[in-house]
Amino acid sequence: MDLVKIGKYLAAKRKALGLTQRELAEQLGMSDKSVSKWERGVCLPDVSLYEEYCAALGISLHEFLAGEDLAKEDLAKQAEENLLQVAADSKASQKRLKAVILALALTVLLVTFLGVLFLFRGKGQVNSLVPLDRNSTEMKTAELLSGVNGAFLFRYRTDDAFRRLTVTSSEYRAGEEINRENHVISYESVGSPSEGMIALVPDFERFTVKLVIADQNAKLSTEVPILDKVEDRTYYGRSASPLGAETEIRFDEEQLILALLYDDDVMHVLNLREFAEGNIPADNDVMYFFSVCFEK
Repeated sequence: MDLVKIGKYLAAKRKALGLTQRELAEQLGMSDKSVSKWERGVCLPDVSLYEEYCAALGISLHEFLAGEDLAKEDLAKQAEENLLQVAADSKASQKRLKAVILALALTVLLVTFLGVLFLFRGKGQVNSLVPLDRNSTEMKTAELLSGVNGAFLFRYRTDDAFRRLTVTSSEYRAGEEINRENHVISYESVGSPSEGMIALVPDFERFTVKLVIADQNAKLSTEVPILDKVEDRTYYGRSASPLGAETEIRFDEEQLILALLYDDDVMHVLNLREFAEGNIPADNDVMYFFSVCFEK
C-alpha cells in the first residue's frame, strides 16, 4: 500500500472537517504524535482502529486503504484490489522478517556452522499451499474488508513448472453433487509463476462467492452463485471449513481448500480432512466445496 498517499488523504479529510490532529487523536483515544505519523505516511494505525478512524473522517474502509475518494461504481473493483494488496503486503512483511532472520543466522554462522544447519533443518516446504494466519494484521484487515462472512486467503509457492491452475467449485445438495465448475488460468504461453494467491470471499447478502486468483503473470476474477433457487435462503445458517495449515502441493491432484455449509436447521460440521476423505454429510441442505489443482 502507498502509505504516503494514504497519509495525505487522511490529512486532507481531517482538515476538511476542521479538526486538528490533537482533536482527532482525542476522538480515537490516541496521541497527536500517532496521528502525525499516520498522516506523514510513516505507518498505518493498528487494524483495530480502522473502523473508528473511518467513521471519524466520514470515509469507507476501501477509501481509507485506497487513499482516495471512490465513486460507488468503483467500490467493487477497489474491494478486490484491496484484498490483493493485503496479501501482497503480507508477503512483503514476510520478506522483511526473513531478511532479519538471515542477518541473525549469519551472525550465528560465525560461531558455529553446525548449529545453524541444525536450526534450519527441515524448515518450510518448496511446494506449499499456505492459508494466511487468521490472527495476522493482514488477515484481520481482509476480514474487515469482506464483512461478516469473512475472507479465506491462501498463498502458494512452488519451484516446479505447471501448465494450468484450476480452482473447482462443486455444489452438493443433501449429500449429492449437482453442479461442478472449473475456473482455469493457463500458463502455457506466459510461463507458470513461482508464487501466487487465491482468495475466496463469501457474500451472503448477494448470494455469491468472489474468487480471485492472482500472481505475477496472470489474474482471474469471477463470482460463484450460491443457494440459487433455494426458498427462504435469507434465513439459512452458515458455516465454513477452510484449509487450516500449510500443506504440500500434490501436482495433478485436486486438493480441498474450503467447504461452505448452509442449512435451515441443524448443521453437520466436519473438518476439511474428513470432507477430503469422502465423508459428505447428507443432512446438510447445501454445501460448496472449493479445490485447487496444479496441472503439469
